[in-house]
Amino acid sequence: MSRLRVEKTLKLYVGGAFVRGESGRTIPVKSHRGEPMHVSRASRKDLRETVEKMRAAQPGWWKRTAYNRGQILYRLAEMLEDREASLPTSPDDVSAAVDRAVHHAGWTDKITALLSTLNPVATTYVNYSMVVPTGIVVAVPHPEDGLLGMVEATCAALVMGNAVALLVPPERAELAVAYAEALATSDVPAGIVNVLTGDLEDLVGGANTHDDVDCLYAASGALGPSLLTKVESEAAHMMRRVVQVPRAAEPASPLTLGRLSEVRTVWMSA
Repeated sequence: MSRLRVEKTLKLYVGGAFVRGESGRTIPVKSHRGEPMHVSRASRKDLRETVEKMRAAQPGWWKRTAYNRGQILYRLAEMLEDREASLPTSPDDVSAAVDRAVHHAGWTDKITALLSTLNPVATTYVNYSMVVPTGIVVAVPHPEDGLLGMVEATCAALVMGNAVALLVPPERAELAVAYAEALATSDVPAGIVNVLTGDLEDLVGGANTHDDVDCLYAASGALGPSLLTKVESEAAHMMRRVVQVPRAAEPASPLTLGRLSEVRTVWMSA
């Protein structure tokens, strides 16, 4: 006797929990096995609520020691390695993503020393410039970069002490949710990494007009030319940073990581 298969509904990952979109809308897609499944379609309200949770969580992430943040990124690499067989992507993609997480884990306690400075001042003062997080980062990895692209966008933001929301189109939702399941067991604090799936143009448009989004981070080619023009135009009005990076084949350079931070200068009497 045959049985009816339970069709899977992929949820959003927000604030450390898997939740349905507030509208209840879903998008039908095929799994990597060709089976029917449904993807939660995040709305602009979902995005606003996600940003609120990110803003509340981000200071706690930044206050952790750089060493501890590195430990957590290394734990993420461990979880991805353990789940290699169940992740809906190729073994090569998983291996590259694991290696990338380890790469960024090594930067957490070194990047500040590299980018900070003791400035030459010709007075009786000592002048230090240090890097601090830019804050709330909305990231759009290139869909063709698979798990590696998601890990690169996530870890680049986390290294600098930011909270990040990944925006993922429906065709990559299965992989994104599998990645979120690894995040949920890797000691990343709730609200620091979030995954929203749905109509990419609508979600980017919502992020683009949100006053509390500090940075839009996008891989080259992830946004169409017309959407990118809108993003850059609105960012100029909002004084928001737009960081465009190459595809994920190579990790973010220290200079790129620096673009995910702000510089704070402190003066002290000598």
